[in-house]
Amino acid sequence: MLKKLFILLVLALVGFSSCRKEDNIISSNFFLRYSSDTVFLDTVFAGIGSSTYELKVYNDSKESISIPNIRLKNQASPFRLNINGTASTSLSNVEILPEDSVYIFIEVTAAINTVSEIVVSDQIVFELAEGSDEVELVSLAKEAVFHFPTNFIVIGSGNNRSIIPYSIIDCNTIWDNTIPHVVYGYAVVDSGCTLEIAPGADVHFHENSGLWVFASGELKIAPNALPGQGDSVTFSGDRLEPFYEDVPGQWGGLLGGLYIGQGAKAQINNLVLKNAVNGLRCDSALFPEQLLITNSYILNSSRTGLYAGYSNIKAENLVIANQGLYGFYAFGGNYDFKHCSFINYWSLSTRQESTVVLSNFLEFQDATGQVQRITRSLETAYFGNCIIDGVNEQELQFVKDDNAIFNFQFSHAQLKLSNDLEDRGFSISDPNFINVLVNNNADYVNPALNNYQLDSLSQMVDQGNTNDGFVVPTDILGLSRNFNGLPDLGAYERQY
Repeated sequence: MLKKLFILLVLALVGFSSCRKEDNIISSNFFLRYSSDTVFLDTVFAGIGSSTYELKVYNDSKESISIPNIRLKNQASPFRLNINGTASTSLSNVEILPEDSVYIFIEVTAAINTVSEIVVSDQIVFELAEGSDEVELVSLAKEAVFHFPTNFIVIGSGNNRSIIPYSIIDCNTIWDNTIPHVVYGYAVVDSGCTLEIAPGADVHFHENSGLWVFASGELKIAPNALPGQGDSVTFSGDRLEPFYEDVPGQWGGLLGGLYIGQGAKAQINNLVLKNAVNGLRCDSALFPEQLLITNSYILNSSRTGLYAGYSNIKAENLVIANQGLYGFYAFGGNYDFKHCSFINYWSLSTRQESTVVLSNFLEFQDATGQVQRITRSLETAYFGNCIIDGVNEQELQFVKDDNAIFNFQFSHAQLKLSNDLEDRGFSISDPNFINVLVNNNADYVNPALNNYQLDSLSQMVDQGNTNDGFVVPTDILGLSRNFNGLPDLGAYERQY
């Protein structure tokens, strides 16, 4: 009896399984759907790989399908594919489950050529049982002059050891505006040499890269260009996709993005320096006006916009805005700022520091763990017709050692200060504060887009001293500052 029941059970199971739908049937008659009929890859530099883009291929049917072949049409294609996890320019028998999809990831590296810009294209071909489908691939490649490191130096030792790769720029060179320059590592202006960068030039820096002006070297950026004439020199990262247009922290290595070393000299005009880690670093002046910077912007630095270590800086019509830590940090030195805007609306992380810090000492731990203090005299720090503003309660800070010189003066400046007088750390009744405004409404046109022009309700209008206004008679856009004899504060002059 049990034997008969066992046989009946086996026959029933066999009969049941034979009635089940076969999941492994592969259809040869199907249509594919694509997330796009054309994949546009953003502009890249010739010879440098792009970001990764994706195409999604859908099987909308209720059966599994097998695509006979997916391939790039051009055998010498500048594009690369990763098809459902397999890196290949051609892959056969690609299966897609019912109502499922596969990803195709796409990259491009355009060949270096002599054309300033060239469109590169190809097609992804999907071979089907009857005919084929094609999806277009399109990118724009720009020619550039590349500066790759040929040497390296080692700084520090042990766990504090850092390697800095660099290349040396030919002595007395001019970078014109006909083709971009792309720097890997540090490009160095050597001792006794000059680098001049022409108005309208674009210089791009790879991650952890920058421009280093060495001792007795000299940098000149658009020295004779007029403000507001579309002749700005741009320093930025080497990612050209629109997503990276205003992303902080893309470039600038251990020494900073633009590093003016001890004994070096720079004349900077009409510069837009953006998206660095530390934007501009200036060290140890050996002569007056080590750095002269005019009609320029330092924007979107993930740490510090301008760091000055016992430097000698003269600045006019300078905007330093949107920094993760400091806009301007001075450790001793000599500074003369006229009609400058230090504005910090950073929102990507919590920022505790003031946007402008004046210091005459620095503390650190030595190898034995003992705290050491170094002092550097703050010999002069003049801020005339300037704006110091931001989202923090206190945007100006003094870090002062009474045993070292600490000289400063603020004349007709807007200051964002704590309402708690004790928390300020200084009193604006000090005679070195002359006709300053505290916590007035600056009211900018569009700070979210780094547009710090004064709006109609701004209380910065007509608040400057005329002496500094006549010294700097046009604003950062080239507009007259003295048409009514009353200059506005900051780098912009509001026009009526």
